[in-house]
Amino acid sequence: MPTTLWRLKVAPEKQEQFERLTSQLVRDVAENEPGNVFEYRRGVEDPLTYVLFLSFDDLDAFQRYSTADYHTGASGQIMECLAEPPIGDELERF
Repeated sequence: MPTTLWRLKVAPEKQEQFERLTSQLVRDVAENEPGNVFEYRRGVEDPLTYVLFLSFDDLDAFQRYSTADYHTGASGQIMECLAEPPIGDELERF
């Protein structure tokens, strides 16, 4: 089960665009990838810091998501909203 946690720091002037893009991406994943977890959360202490938690049922589900038009179309635009490179951690069940 591919599972990753990403920490993202958004540029202040891009926050509204980032939230619009990620909200749409969350809706697209929910509609097209049922059973998978894909959630963004905003920091309370630092509202320009976001966390993305994504977990897919299996590698096939992750690959479908990775190559889907809704993902490839949004990911570049989302990356342009960041103030610094994202930090990711792969996770595993125990």
